[in-house]
Amino acid sequence: MPVPMAPGMKEGLRRVAPYLVAAAWLSLGAANLSRGLAHPGVAYRPWAFRCHSYSDLLALSGDRYLGGGRPLPYLEDRIEYPVLLGLTLYLPALAPGGQGAHFTLSVLFLGLSLLAAVALLRRLPGASPWWLAGTPALAYYGALNWDLLPIALLLAAVWQGERRHPGRAGALSALGVSAKLFPAAFLPAAAAELLGPGRRRELFRFALSFAAAVAVVNLPFALLAPANWSFFFRYNALRAAENSVWELTLLRDPRVLNAATAACLAAAAAAAAVAVRRASPLASARAVRLGTALVLVTWVATNKVYSPQYALYAFAAGALAAAPGWLFWALSAVSAVDYHLAFEVRSGRGLFTFFDATYDLEEAVRTALYAALALFLLRALRRTRAACAEATQ
Repeated sequence: MPVPMAPGMKEGLRRVAPYLVAAAWLSLGAANLSRGLAHPGVAYRPWAFRCHSYSDLLALSGDRYLGGGRPLPYLEDRIEYPVLLGLTLYLPALAPGGQGAHFTLSVLFLGLSLLAAVALLRRLPGASPWWLAGTPALAYYGALNWDLLPIALLLAAVWQGERRHPGRAGALSALGVSAKLFPAAFLPAAAAELLGPGRRRELFRFALSFAAAVAVVNLPFALLAPANWSFFFRYNALRAAENSVWELTLLRDPRVLNAATAACLAAAAAAAAVAVRRASPLASARAVRLGTALVLVTWVATNKVYSPQYALYAFAAGALAAAPGWLFWALSAVSAVDYHLAFEVRSGRGLFTFFDATYDLEEAVRTALYAALALFLLRALRRTRAACAEATQ
């Protein structure tokens, strides 16, 4: 006969469940990826693609630190990521134990970032931590790259903004942008809210702390090794469409693609800012979350370069908005399919060119789901404006 669970135990289990599930997904993925430690060096990438087990944590650390060298990031090493992510790649190399220790420490750090992200979502009223904690995409992408760090920093900035700590929100936004650019999605909605009556000083503190944190992290490298520091920007500016919906168009010139993606991003930022300015005071915090999510999912969907782990940003956007469950399951399924098509099939497109049409179809389905999430966000933002009329009655 089962023993009934006390109400306190049920509440405790409900509280820790998102953390346990998130940690389980990440651990499952890390266990699969750890098999790559047996295939170091040049052999790693072909093996990883063939065996469904690719991770940048192993590929990039193998490129740089496998032989025991530790080139200083940006000063002695050209890295295709912003500074904070470059340092996150470098610091585990200082520990003894070789690539195994580097991978273990990196995964532990990403696990802490994931748990922090879930905790922050639980503190944001109206957000859904399960959108991030419950997706199987964590098993595929949680330890593929370092994206859980900028996601945690983005959510921390949103949380501090809601607590009316603009200085902290600005600094956290800057750290997020210094890891990957996507956390800049918070800036349009946050700035629009701080333009409200009586909040100009808060806007000044937000902008000042953002600029100061960006300078502290980036300026030393920009001054000491400008060519290496700016490589991230030059490299990405010259890239053509890769694994993105733009491959389905006739656009090939990187300059045209840069303009097209910038236009999509600017439209989403403007829509978010306008919606926040028109939102009811009672709904302004939710409008900021929704606006941030709108810019984030639009950016991911229309970026000229799409890496499959960008799905984690879409799940963070869905979490901020507590988007519908059917979208969660659909995006989770597409994320799993995307992994196999993007990394195994595309890696061998010389041998498997007949799969290209399949991948093009998957790109269209993925983008359609992101568009559905963006449409949900736009409708939700419109309701924050309707709340203004209700509040005046």
